[in-house]
Amino acid sequence: MRAIIVAASLVGLLLVAAGAGGGHGVVPAEAQLRWQSAFIYGFAHTLAAIAAAAMPYRHALQFVAAWSFVLSVVLFSGVQIAKIMLGGIAMSPTPIDQVSFLVPVGGVAFIMGWLMLGLSALLSRRRDRYGE
Repeated sequence: MRAIIVAASLVGLLLVAAGAGGGHGVVPAEAQLRWQSAFIYGFAHTLAAIAAAAMPYRHALQFVAAWSFVLSVVLFSGVQIAKIMLGGIAMSPTPIDQVSFLVPVGGVAFIMGWLMLGLSALLSRRRDRYGE
């Protein structure tokens, strides 16, 4: 679980650094909505990864959930933020365009993370004879 917390912390650090850069005029007006969405999803799922790693029950699906959250932030938020920071608005090509197909993969990873986290709690509870 320590590796998950380290990875999520690194992703959080990168989000803050990118946010600082974006706060100083790097983000074109046309991309503001995508920028905000990428950060909201990124920070929410960075915290979800840390929460999944810190939960007291231990189930294999909990690990899958936590890593899904970390991966989803990199693929969904990271690709969008990188594209925007490189000047990627709708009509401007960037080097990141080659990997833009990963954004929806990151969205699916968000969903999988939540599904795996819920299942890990459900399955762990069934094994707990005290019901907690």
